[in-house]
Amino acid sequence: MSAPTLFKIDIPQSTLDTIAAKIRAYEWHEMPEIAEGGDRWAYGTDMTYMRELCDYWLAKFDWRKAEANLNRFPQFKATVDGQEIHFIHVKGSGTAPQTLLLTHGWPGSVFEFYEVIEPLAHPEKFGGNAEDGVNLVVPSLPGYAFSGKPKKPIGPKGTAALWDKLMREVLGYKEYIAQGGDWGAVVTGYLGYNHPLAKGGGCKAIHMNMWGLRPSVLPEGEAEQNWAAGAAMNFELEGAYLRLQMTKPQTLSYGMMDSPVGAAAWIIEKFNSWSDRRGADGKEHIENAYTKDQLLTSVMIYLVTKTFNTATWFYRGLFEEGGNNMAPGTKVEVPTGIANFPKEFLVFPPRSMVEKGYNVARWTDFDHGGHFAAFETGKVFADDVRAFVKSVK
Repeated sequence: MSAPTLFKIDIPQSTLDTIAAKIRAYEWHEMPEIAEGGDRWAYGTDMTYMRELCDYWLAKFDWRKAEANLNRFPQFKATVDGQEIHFIHVKGSGTAPQTLLLTHGWPGSVFEFYEVIEPLAHPEKFGGNAEDGVNLVVPSLPGYAFSGKPKKPIGPKGTAALWDKLMREVLGYKEYIAQGGDWGAVVTGYLGYNHPLAKGGGCKAIHMNMWGLRPSVLPEGEAEQNWAAGAAMNFELEGAYLRLQMTKPQTLSYGMMDSPVGAAAWIIEKFNSWSDRRGADGKEHIENAYTKDQLLTSVMIYLVTKTFNTATWFYRGLFEEGGNNMAPGTKVEVPTGIANFPKEFLVFPPRSMVEKGYNVARWTDFDHGGHFAAFETGKVFADDVRAFVKSVK
């Protein structure tokens, strides 16, 4: 265990030059013909969009501007059980702020939360009440971005144990509320399951925007069974990446670690498929959800840290930990908030099934938003998290 040390992102220019040279040298190939008006992402990442994005990447994207933005919040590193952890730590306003732990997923990063950090920590700057401010801890998952690379895969169960020690033993927070989506939802579920206050941990409540750690129950009734059938079909359509990253991540790494365009295509296809791309005109486009700068900052975080490989190990880590199901007959007892966004691809089951595994204290259905809820919806996400935090104060 080590005390936190200040950290600042400062990527060598030689690293940026190497990435740019590989983008310029990329040899474009072919993609299937798509009928007029058809889905250009049906076979995977649309090459027309990738060409457009790469042209922007080389001509207009400014990593130094993105880097300055990433450095605008206090960042630290600490070692917990031999694992170096990078995290953002922002103290909240008010006289007695609660503490909130935000955990990202794949292919995301702490950058997903950048537009909600200030509203959550300092709501008075946005027309709210300073007494609703929270202390925020936002770590990078092991093997991701600026956290250290583990020697072998670690999964969400092991990460939850690291997070609890980070919060209680390194930062001195005796209790905290955890929030997450994607892998962050599984880690958050494990915090509520294995590290609640009642078991000597520090987690007092959890908030999730994805169905992560799951109770060992079978679907009952028509609604739950219909959900299960739909979820199984959706996984058949969207789950190939997970099977590969869970079983043979090292094989994937040889191509992705050497090709910025390849890594970008792999990552951006998920931002396209899993996000709410609906525009005011009713048409769908990835840039209804994100700007090119947001997409490229997200990709570059993987590239400049050379962590595409170790990030995918997290999937193998889940496999080696035994999966993401609770023991039969058990559940998460701490108060749980559910944020149900309409374009989340890992759809929440009916509330009746969720309640078999969680003590659901708040459930919110939204009209807009997808898998990367904080990134996509900003204020909407922050408002729901703040309301949940206030409800368990």
